[in-house]
Amino acid sequence: MTQKGDLSPTMVEVELVRGTRPWIDAHELVQVAGELVPSCHRIPEGAELLPGEDDGRCRVMLLDGRGRCRAPRMRGMTLCSAHAGGGDPVAASAKGHAVKARLRQRRELLGIGPNRVANPRQIARVAALDRAHELARALVDAPLDDPELGTIERQQAVVRALGETFPLQQMTVEVELPSSAAGIAELGWQDMQQLAARLLGSPDSESGE
Repeated sequence: MTQKGDLSPTMVEVELVRGTRPWIDAHELVQVAGELVPSCHRIPEGAELLPGEDDGRCRVMLLDGRGRCRAPRMRGMTLCSAHAGGGDPVAASAKGHAVKARLRQRRELLGIGPNRVANPRQIARVAALDRAHELARALVDAPLDDPELGTIERQQAVVRALGETFPLQQMTVEVELPSSAAGIAELGWQDMQQLAARLLGSPDSESGE
């Protein structure tokens, strides 16, 4: 039998995941700008910590005139998760660079260069590219899937969707006709064929074949 006194407590080591709240809480506190913050913090050098009552926002005043950090603060702390040292800065940096690269490609696609100031319409076009799938669904899916639309309204929605996605092409054709009925009567068979080809937009109309 096992005596009660033979049992000894065992220490279980828990591996803390970097960037999580337990990982942040495991760091000792250091003083920065008059506030105690975790030693793993990522407060920019020279940044200020705003005093005042708890308003739910991070107290870090960003540099270069960017103003105050707008992120929500962590519970029981004056900093947001990022400034307290949480998260994955490497992954966040990679994600930020990817977003900037995608935005740069879209600006180039729309012809917005560094020496050309974007107007509101160009900025709206960039935003529209970001929500292209939502715009397409709103144009096509939403009206057709709305059970409250009547037959006439549904047909109008279809016509609008077709007009935006498959617009009709317009073509201007100039044809010279004789000014009198006698002149028209004098047209030969080949002249009539060429006239008909021009009216129908046939490629043979330019070659004369």
